[in-house]
Amino acid sequence: MARILEEGNLQFDFSDICFVTDPIKFDTNNPTGTEGVDFIAETKDRVYFIEVKDYQNPHATAENRKIDFEMLIAAGKEKPDLKLDDVSRLKGAIFCLQIGQKFKDSLLRKLALGEIITKKIEYLIFINLDNLGEKVRGRLKEKISGYIPTGLNTDNFTALSNIDFRLVDTEQMKSYSITCTHKS
Repeated sequence: MARILEEGNLQFDFSDICFVTDPIKFDTNNPTGTEGVDFIAETKDRVYFIEVKDYQNPHATAENRKIDFEMLIAAGKEKPDLKLDDVSRLKGAIFCLQIGQKFKDSLLRKLALGEIITKKIEYLIFINLDNLGEKVRGRLKEKISGYIPTGLNTDNFTALSNIDFRLVDTEQMKSYSITCTHKS
């Protein structure tokens, strides 16, 4: 059973959780025009959608790290921030939009494959960046929340009425019994 999955320079060990199905790498083989979260894992009472952002990957190019970091920081700025130029605001909005889109596309893909989701859905956004403070994390969570459907409570979608998301770090992942370590 595959209990250790890799993303970039990180390994995620799912061995301490009792799964209905093995956790899977979900961002591979996406239909054209869609994005996917990095992992999906399912327990008897929850479906976890997990997106990984590793801003400390030593193997990423300096240019990619700079672009990604600028998007993250712009998204985490306080609003209104009169010091942000239009380009920085746009980068922050793009980051939040991409995070939300990955979840929506992944959920849609599961539903299109005929899966019926009756369990609570948790979207975990793992950000690997040691010096990302709690204030910035809080603002990021607040801004990202506008791009994530946290409930589709209609007669047709009652099973999807309880969608929750968390912005987590390494220690918080442990509370979900998922251990994250560096590969090298």
